[in-house]
Amino acid sequence: MSWIGCVDTLADTCISGWAADAAASDKPVQVQVIVNSLLVASVPGDVFRQDLLAAGIGDGRKAFRFDPSAHLKPGRNNLEVRYAGTDLVVPKGRGHWVRRRAGGISEWEAAFLAALEAYYEFKPEDHVCGIGEGAEELERVLVEAGIPYRRFTSLEAPRDAADIRLAEKADLVVSWAWSGPAPEAVRVLKQLVQCYMNKPGFLATGFIETAEVSGRIRQAFQDCGAPRVKMESIAPGQGAKRRIFAFAETGGAEAQVAEAAPVLAHIHVPKCAGTSFRGLLERYFGPRHLSLYVNDTYFAYGDEALRSYLLQDPEIRGFSSHHVRVFPHWLAGREMLYVTFLRDPIQQFVSYMTHIKKHYSGITSKSLLEAVPPDAPRLTLREFAGWLLTQDRDIPFRENHNVNCFARHSAPAAPDRFEAAKAALEGFFFVGITERMEESIAKLAALARAAGLDFPPGPIPVENTSAEFRDDLSWINPDDEVGSLLLRSVEKDRRLYDWAAARIDE
Repeated sequence: MSWIGCVDTLADTCISGWAADAAASDKPVQVQVIVNSLLVASVPGDVFRQDLLAAGIGDGRKAFRFDPSAHLKPGRNNLEVRYAGTDLVVPKGRGHWVRRRAGGISEWEAAFLAALEAYYEFKPEDHVCGIGEGAEELERVLVEAGIPYRRFTSLEAPRDAADIRLAEKADLVVSWAWSGPAPEAVRVLKQLVQCYMNKPGFLATGFIETAEVSGRIRQAFQDCGAPRVKMESIAPGQGAKRRIFAFAETGGAEAQVAEAAPVLAHIHVPKCAGTSFRGLLERYFGPRHLSLYVNDTYFAYGDEALRSYLLQDPEIRGFSSHHVRVFPHWLAGREMLYVTFLRDPIQQFVSYMTHIKKHYSGITSKSLLEAVPPDAPRLTLREFAGWLLTQDRDIPFRENHNVNCFARHSAPAAPDRFEAAKAALEGFFFVGITERMEESIAKLAALARAAGLDFPPGPIPVENTSAEFRDDLSWINPDDEVGSLLLRSVEKDRRLYDWAAARIDE
């Protein structure tokens, strides 16, 4: 047999791709899905794909798709796709997916474990060493999260590398927040790696995140003989300073490893011409650009899911999504360059309504249908707006949609969501203005070139695809009952838009 094929998606809710026997293209082929070393499904490759037919691969009915979610457990899950009846893995058919752990641990502790398990697989025979601040707390977290290990050792951060004493070499060393001077930290880490860790072992070390710290950490780990370092930004809780963690295997090759390219992360705010920008990225980057959309208005991706997507393919250059609500500077060991576009909030609100009116009959998202009036297509825009603005539940565009988009998840306890949203956007690579799209794209392209990034050339077309559903808008004024509600509901969005517009001019 001459097996051919490829796994295109290896994710928590979808494993898909195609498989065939090149020597017998008319013969049906099955693949087997292995989760955590257990066979969970045999899936026929019988779904039609036009691209396969065009490529001359039989009748084109060689694709497969399977949802493995019911078979995944909290923590690290190893996934594999094989040609049925063989031990041969379909190309790109091996990887892992991390699901966030729960138990009695906090959000930030779960986020840390998810990042760690993306790079390190715990084993029952492991000796884990926690060093410095929070070392004893780490042991509690491992127990409550159900992490398998054999022994845990807790050490205070030594003042000198010579003070380190471990009765047994460790497989994993974790420092949650190193607070000492950088030179001493390097000496301590080097002593641990050279004398007190198994080979290979694994090192996870956290520092307070600053603009300069990533380069220093990378150099420090290289000095310790661990050049393959992965950076991760993790927020340890409301009010605490964000930490940057370095994860690296020790005892491996000491050659310098090239830094992975940054990720262009398109945060797609609805009704802000994001679909046009996404199309530009998809046409230019092809499969190297991910479109991460789900059929649920309220869904938000966790860092662990985005990390798992990005780690599967180092060639990925970016993604677009409605559903990303937190913005770590480092993820999957790569610098994240966030890009978004804001639109005049009144025009955005109107566009939301006209889009719903036009596409209402084809909407399949239950959460979206529940968020709009059941007779939306028959309502005037004023009636539609009146329904949205008088609901006593949280629905899209009811109040300051954009401010909430950038602040609700990233700073849930912030006393002023406008200030929190502005602070989040200040950390973005670029914030554009929809009404000034040509200018915005030109400035973004110039920034990308200056940063040495690959970026699509040329402008993007911006169309109002539901303009024919607009009717009289004269009610949008302070003297109209509904108009005044609308103007008040977007006050903070207006301030955010004006801030972004002024920033473009700077």
